[in-house]
Amino acid sequence: MAGVREIKGRIKSVRNIQQITKAMKMVAAARIKKVETRMKAARPFAYKMQEVVGELTSQLEGALDPLMEARPVKRVAVLVVSADKGLCGSYNNNVVKAAMQALKGHVEAGREVVVIPVGSKGYRFFLRRPYPIENVMTGWNPDFDTARALADTLTEMFTSGKVDEVHVVYTRVISALTQEAKTDRLLPLASEKTPEHVLPYMFEPDPNAALSAILPQYLRTIFYQILLEARTSELSARLRAMTNATDNADKFVGTLTLDFFRARQSAITNEILEVASGAEALKK
Repeated sequence: MAGVREIKGRIKSVRNIQQITKAMKMVAAARIKKVETRMKAARPFAYKMQEVVGELTSQLEGALDPLMEARPVKRVAVLVVSADKGLCGSYNNNVVKAAMQALKGHVEAGREVVVIPVGSKGYRFFLRRPYPIENVMTGWNPDFDTARALADTLTEMFTSGKVDEVHVVYTRVISALTQEAKTDRLLPLASEKTPEHVLPYMFEPDPNAALSAILPQYLRTIFYQILLEARTSELSARLRAMTNATDNADKFVGTLTLDFFRARQSAITNEILEVASGAEALKK
């Protein structure tokens, strides 16, 4: 059994770590409220944009827009949205695992792939993998400027013919306690089918011009929603991980405290036995 002084030092170390995990838990809890509110507020706008695009595409025939051009797939860009920091449970591991599965599927289909990492964790992971990396983005924030930059970069790659498809791997919020690593195709944009309206939409000057103006904004809205979903999932995973770490620290301190009392009792017993044995020896 460890000595009294050693156990006391371990208790102090665990208490110090617990203070850190508790502080990180409180920070995650404060941040997640703001991001979650923005995510929920952005969803109706994204759904309405999807509805408008669906109404536009239903009024047009043939090739609609360069962003909707489907062509033989030879090269694929995979956008991987991960965190810049750790201490969030299996969040980053789930993202890179889903990304590796997607990349493996493209490679087995005979396609070239390029990885576009968003977040330091994903970037460091793919640095040690045999996949080309382009347009690294670290230290990102879930704001519309970041979404615009990503959308413009990937739009240029797609319309210039550098890639034939764009896929994204990110974590989607299912509930407060559940997140899911998901893979979606972003480009080319698919023609959305929406139910018929009692009063159909009317577009000025014409649906073709409206579609060309709306699609870039629609793509930026998709990226904005993805970033908000990913950051909310990250903070939720960190909040849960830090809560578990704080609770486990309490349990561990309780176990160490019992060991401390046992060790101290054993030391006191040994000292009493030594005193008694010395006194007996002096009598003899």
